[in-house]
Amino acid sequence: MSSSLRIALCMLAWLAPGFGALAQQPYPSKPIRMLVPSPPGGATDTQGRVLQQGLVELLGQPVVVDNRGGANGQIAAAAVAKAPADGYTLLFTYSGLLTTGLPLYGQLPYHPIRDFAPVAMLTHVPGVLVAHPSFPAKSVSEIIKMAKERPGALTHGTSSIGSSSHMNMALFKQMAGIDMLQVSYQGDAPALVALLGGHVQLAFSNVVVALPHIQSGKLRAIAVATAKRTPSLPDTPSIAESGLPGYESLLFYCLMAPAKTPASAVRKLHEAATQIKQMPSVKQRLAAMGAVPFDTPLADMTHYLQSELDKWTRVVKSAGIKPE
Repeated sequence: MSSSLRIALCMLAWLAPGFGALAQQPYPSKPIRMLVPSPPGGATDTQGRVLQQGLVELLGQPVVVDNRGGANGQIAAAAVAKAPADGYTLLFTYSGLLTTGLPLYGQLPYHPIRDFAPVAMLTHVPGVLVAHPSFPAKSVSEIIKMAKERPGALTHGTSSIGSSSHMNMALFKQMAGIDMLQVSYQGDAPALVALLGGHVQLAFSNVVVALPHIQSGKLRAIAVATAKRTPSLPDTPSIAESGLPGYESLLFYCLMAPAKTPASAVRKLHEAATQIKQMPSVKQRLAAMGAVPFDTPLADMTHYLQSELDKWTRVVKSAGIKPE
């Protein structure tokens, strides 16, 4: 080897670490794309945009919301699962895409656990079991007693198969060991109209939708689906404390990244999301939506999601639920 070649190789070896440092720019160093599995204006999109604005402020980079509705959210989830694992493509989603989709459909274009790196929980929206005012039972224990005395006689409404109102009631009936007649409607609005009109006796709704009707006396709040009481209905007990210990069903919203996204990027995003939830302006906006901040340590998120997937898989299989 000539002396000139040896000198050139030595210089390259000496300079290489410097070039590597230049190439490894701090995250984030370019715009981030955040996919939302629903059209603009819905609960997932609205909360996602609250998060987006906070991320822009804290990270100093544009965050572009990309609404990818369709196929029950599977299009957006699959796109993120297959995206480069570099922290620049994210998914802001509601819980169903990660916890009930797989047991319902049997096969998805992504795996809800293996194909994602959990980043941060944002909120959950409490569900509430409500009844028409003419319904005689006023507590969970009384409902269970009535249902056991008259199997199949009580009626409950749900929106579409696999919706939170449907899954909440499926879990409720299984844990209580009761049978009630399910009446399905094409969406939350028709299901609520049926309940308000007394066409069904019971239903699960979310607190945001139900609260005005509870306050006006058109609906009676029986119990909330969260493990503890919720701030917007402080006098309404949880289902767990009023007849079904251990009952909990959360409609949560979270931020996910493709699997194998660098831990440093995930950690930075998690820390940013945690800060965003603590901003007074964000707390006010989320509270107006009926959303409750949901804090889960980053190290616990995968275990929590797996446990939720396992729980809803048991519910779906036990009830024999099939997609529409």
